[in-house]
Amino acid sequence: MHGRKRDRAARRAIGAGTVGVGAVVLALAGCAGVSAAASAGGYSQDQQDCQWNAEAWNTPNGATDPGCHNLAVNGEGGGNSNGDPNSSNTRYAEWGNDMAPNDPNSVGTPTIESVGIPGSTGSPHAGCVAANTDGTDGGTGPGCGDNAGGAGFEANYDYYQWYCPVVAAAGKPCEDDNPGTTTVTPDTGSATDLQPIITQGLIVYFGANDNLDNGEHDGVSGLNGTDGAVNGPSDGGALQLSITPQSALEAFSATKPEGLANFSEGECADGICSELTTDQQTVYYGCDGTNPQNNNAADTCTAGTPESGNVFENKAPASTQEPYNCSSGDATSENCAAQGGQSFNTYRSETPQQMNAEPGFQTYQDPDPQRSPAAPFGTPGAYAGTCGVYANDSGGAGAPGITGQDPGWMVNEPLGSCGG
Repeated sequence: MHGRKRDRAARRAIGAGTVGVGAVVLALAGCAGVSAAASAGGYSQDQQDCQWNAEAWNTPNGATDPGCHNLAVNGEGGGNSNGDPNSSNTRYAEWGNDMAPNDPNSVGTPTIESVGIPGSTGSPHAGCVAANTDGTDGGTGPGCGDNAGGAGFEANYDYYQWYCPVVAAAGKPCEDDNPGTTTVTPDTGSATDLQPIITQGLIVYFGANDNLDNGEHDGVSGLNGTDGAVNGPSDGGALQLSITPQSALEAFSATKPEGLANFSEGECADGICSELTTDQQTVYYGCDGTNPQNNNAADTCTAGTPESGNVFENKAPASTQEPYNCSSGDATSENCAAQGGQSFNTYRSETPQQMNAEPGFQTYQDPDPQRSPAAPFGTPGAYAGTCGVYANDSGGAGAPGITGQDPGWMVNEPLGSCGG
């Protein structure tokens, strides 16, 4: 990623920069790798079946988080919390592409997004798929689950099982010399559990992160004042569709215009974020250990920190005060205090508990302190939706906005209270 101090020379071909998660579908269709962003669209490490520090920059070479997926598609019954799918939801169908290991020698394409070439460790070559009438029992650890109680199946695949022996015979051995195998396990039980759909609704989730970029690992390590700031990969994004008939008659509000069906799609790349959503959605959790994305229960809010904030106002301390080279990717870049700033955890303790995207379209600076800003100026915040029309030219990452000013203009008064 831009602004990150990783060892580029160690990679024979590595891309820089990111694209939105909406492009992931097209990119994968063309066998290309991408990276999107974590503070948008309802992206969740739980939905990716990953530990929160799975993409840490100091992960040992060759190591992977069991069951973790850098791309995931889930169909599930259950609810949302703050617009994000609950980790306790029941999955009925899922597909995941296995995360790639940290490997500085993996060969990738010389493109803006370095795709691991076939035979390299960073190439997307393995994964799993499952479906079950009683729920797959998938999640963090097992990845795609296998539930013998219901009717369905669970399958694991790795095309390197056949590809690698063929190319090895031609004198071009794979970097991954221990490929997995393809297995299919049928589930012949009779149990069916549709109660989560009936009572709470149906959710379809699609998410991806920058591990698709030739096995990139550049999340914070938990060291250098980042223990509470561990929040998954630095870049990622998601698309979510939820159908909730039981909420169809809820009263209109600016933050929740309607309850029957909601959609969100968002991505952050190198500190630059955008989101389109029909419902208020928390895209980043700041201070207070009670929040679901806070891994440090002892983390507390600095006195006077608001409970919530609107992302498009670009007021998170990490966006407006953090030094430009303070991001993640190695010990130097994540140690903000050594660069004249504060620790990640300090920035986090001064960030509202919930940084929200509001119904409508918005652009904003990533409120996550591990973002890696690419531009020499802060991302302008813009918004148009049920909360009004808003624009600012807020600076950030130690640099001014485009005009050097820091105003915010509400062009149209919001309809009701939208927080922030």
